[in-house]
Amino acid sequence: MNTLISSLEEVLPTVLWRHRWPEYQDKYGMPFARGTMANRDSERRGPKAGKVGKRVFYRRDDFLEWLSRQE
Repeated sequence: MNTLISSLEEVLPTVLWRHRWPEYQDKYGMPFARGTMANRDSERRGPKAGKVGKRVFYRRDDFLEWLSRQE
């Protein structure tokens, strides 16, 4: 997982929009599906998230920190 985090750290945009998650999966090999991220958010087990209107986003650093804590 640390290798994945290191590689993502170099290429991910500063802000990750959940509605664009399938694109991130294709482009960067993100480990979770958009629906999984939404479910984890609703269970309060996801990374720190923000909203603009109805659109959910994650800051890259918050996402990578959260990802590093996943098994």
